[in-house]
Amino acid sequence: MTTFAQAVAAADALAAQLQALVEDARFVPRFFDTLFGLRTALGSARDHFAATPGEGDRPAYATVQDRSEQAVAIGIVLIPDDTAVARYAAAVERAIAALGAPTAITAPTANTQRSALRGALRLSPGTRRTVAATPRFQSAPEPYYTSLVKLFPVEAVALYPLAVGIAAGNAALRIALIGVIMLFVVALRWFATQEVGQEAGGGAADGPAILVAVVSFALYAASLGGFGHLPGGEAQTTQLLAFVTVMWVALVPYALRRVRG
Repeated sequence: MTTFAQAVAAADALAAQLQALVEDARFVPRFFDTLFGLRTALGSARDHFAATPGEGDRPAYATVQDRSEQAVAIGIVLIPDDTAVARYAAAVERAIAALGAPTAITAPTANTQRSALRGALRLSPGTRRTVAATPRFQSAPEPYYTSLVKLFPVEAVALYPLAVGIAAGNAALRIALIGVIMLFVVALRWFATQEVGQEAGGGAADGPAILVAVVSFALYAASLGGFGHLPGGEAQTTQLLAFVTVMWVALVPYALRRVRG
C-alpha cells in the first residue's frame, strides 16, 4: 500500500539526488544542461503533484514511488558517461511522467540537449493561460517555490568556488571569471527561458527573468567577497550583502509573479 506522502517523499529523494549531481564537479560542464533540465522539470512536476493530495491508496502513488526509487538506484552508481547518463535520464523521465507532467525531458544526445533545455526555466504564465495537459495543470498557477528555484542561478553558484580556486587570490582574475560566469548564465538561460511550442529556433527568451538571475548571482558573489570588501571589512560585507541577497531572492519572484498576473 503506497500513500500520497510516500509518493511525494520518493519524488523528493530523487530531486535531492539530482540537485547533488548538478553540483557534482564530475558532471560539470559536460552533463550540466541535461541534469539541470531534468532537475527543474522534476521539481515542477513534483510541486504540481503535491498540490493535489488524495486519500488512501491509489495505483498512481505506487507508480510514482516505484519509478522514483528506480531512478535513485541508478543515480547512486552514476558515472560521467554518455550511456550511463542517458539511462539515468530515461529513468528520471519515467518518474516525471508518473507525476503527471505534461512534457518530458529528452535523453542527453547531441541532437536533443538544446531541446531538453529549452523552456525548462521559463516561468509559468499562471492562470491566464492554460496548458494542453491533464486537468490538474490547466488552471493551477505555478507554485512560488518553483518560481524561486527557476530564478536563482544554481548553475552559477556551482561554478563560483571553481572560479575562486582558479583565481588563487588574484582579484582581477576572480572578477573576470565572475564576469564569464555571468555570461554563461545569460547564454544558458537564453535557451532555458524560451517559450516552447514555437518554431524550431524557439520562442522569445524571458529577458526580465534572465536579468533577475544575473543580479541574484552578482549579489551572491558580492556577499562572499567576490568583488572585494566594504569599508567595514569582511564581516560587514558578508552580513550586509547576504541580508540583501536573501531579501532579493525571496521577494523578486513574488513581485515578478504579481506583475505578470
